[in-house]
Amino acid sequence: MLSVRVPQSELRRIKSIAASRGVTLQKAVRQALQAWAFNSGAIALPSLDALEGSLAGVDVAKIIREDREAELAKDRSRLK
Repeated sequence: MLSVRVPQSELRRIKSIAASRGVTLQKAVRQALQAWAFNSGAIALPSLDALEGSLAGVDVAKIIREDREAELAKDRSRLK
């Protein structure tokens, strides 16, 4: 659980952007934190080409894209 204080005007703007992109506020915050961590070098993620073991040869990027598309479709259906 995470609690963040932001001004009301900023919160409204962020909620609006998230809704226009078809994601929940929770998902938008999670994506922002992941992007920040990845771009700041806080965590070193291995290349998808370097996967070993049970994931070797699996198109992980495709699976991630499909999961993301399914989550977006689910979020969009909630907005209707």
